[in-house]
Amino acid sequence: MSTAVETLREAEARLDELGPRPFPLPLGPLAPVVAGAFAGMGRGDWVVAGPRERIGATLRGCPVERLVEPTAGARPYKLAPVSGAPGSRALHAVGLALGSASPVLCFVGLSSAASGATWEAFNAARLTAAPVVFLHVAQPLRDDAPVGRQLAAELGTLAEALGIPVIVPADATEASVREAVSQARAAAAERPGPVVVSLTLS
Repeated sequence: MSTAVETLREAEARLDELGPRPFPLPLGPLAPVVAGAFAGMGRGDWVVAGPRERIGATLRGCPVERLVEPTAGARPYKLAPVSGAPGSRALHAVGLALGSASPVLCFVGLSSAASGATWEAFNAARLTAAPVVFLHVAQPLRDDAPVGRQLAAELGTLAEALGIPVIVPADATEASVREAVSQARAAAAERPGPVVVSLTLS
């Protein structure tokens, strides 16, 4: 296990002790993905994360205590407040990218991917050339999942239909994700415009 993943696991245990809101959301197999994603971005780049992924700010030196209340954010560590509506995160990322004129990382899960707000954000990012790296992580739906499949096609295929480039890491390891996010960040800044990094956890 890498040092970054160990740091995340330790921070997560400490956060659980502090009683995170709304309740503990374990990283599980997302830990190497979060570690690689934060490493692939610049320390001065904003990150728009969900309640799970926000623990990655500890890799930037953010105290765990700052992460108990997710809607507070952590500005010195460039962590945006977590929105209650998953799709709204993508819209916030576009706004941050346009406002800062710098690449922004936005985590997009299954709930976000099925939201109309996410598609509006993809469209707005493409129209305005906002340098957003959308990191889509698909996790297999189990029998006890609250919902079934919600997209008729893979998110990457739909993003490509909007003219957004898609990068698929070799696997969900920290090194592969870091390389893919770093490549996407460079592309988003140079073009400029959005890029999707899409991977599936097994």
